[in-house]
Amino acid sequence: MVKLPVFDVLGRAFSAPFKFTWPLLPFYIVAAAVAIGLVAGSFQFGSAVMAPGSEELNVDWQQGLGMFAVFLVAYLIFVSTAVLAHRVAADVEHRWNLVWPVIRYVLVALLLGLTGILFFGLGFVVIGAITGANMGSEVEAAELNPGAVIAMILFVLLGIALGARLFLSLPAAALQKKRAIRLAWRVSRGNTLRLFAAWILYFILIIAINAASFLVVGGTEVLMQNPDMEADGMLGAVGAGWLIVNVVVNYYATVAGATFLTYSLIALMPNDVAAIEPASGVANAQAQ
Repeated sequence: MVKLPVFDVLGRAFSAPFKFTWPLLPFYIVAAAVAIGLVAGSFQFGSAVMAPGSEELNVDWQQGLGMFAVFLVAYLIFVSTAVLAHRVAADVEHRWNLVWPVIRYVLVALLLGLTGILFFGLGFVVIGAITGANMGSEVEAAELNPGAVIAMILFVLLGIALGARLFLSLPAAALQKKRAIRLAWRVSRGNTLRLFAAWILYFILIIAINAASFLVVGGTEVLMQNPDMEADGMLGAVGAGWLIVNVVVNYYATVAGATFLTYSLIALMPNDVAAIEPASGVANAQAQ
């Protein structure tokens, strides 16, 4: 059984945004600009059809459906960056064939999201019933007994560990693997703790990068609030710097996250027993 090389996977993932600057950075900028433009246009349309003298939209179901379609298209365009990152990192043929990979990716992500909601929702209800804790939305920490708190923490950690395995289905979908969720669960067997540790380290590194960028962006926002900046004609330059920092950081987080999953899946693919056993069976038959 192949074990996940945690540090190798993380190292390759966090260097990937630099390694694949072309074509991923230009593609990310164009995709983000188009997606934001579509959403902004949808909001502008919404304000144009607002009922006179009211704060409610005067739209019928057809217009509402059209706005939803715009948001969906914008989301698909934005997600295409992650899908392309998966395909570029895996060095697959026809990497620019994104239509079906994006659709499969979104469907798998939706299924994972619904599974997570059910898992945590039912889990917290069961924990509340067993420990007698009030799990309502207005519950305060002081109202929870220590047993309930420990149970919830352990349950969340369990959810992260299981999610670390299931989320390998995202690159599997982007690479057009059949039965992506089953494949992810199958190849990650025996690597739950390693994937869990990799995810924890990944989040620590991403938080550190975001914190460093926040210091830069926060500093530029303070400068932009200085009235002397506009008088000196420097406001536009500071605003451009703020925008560049945000674009670069978001691009880096998107590509690092996508390639982290891709390299994890590739490293564990030799554990795909379903693909290995038929091949070995054919070899044995030929030998006989």
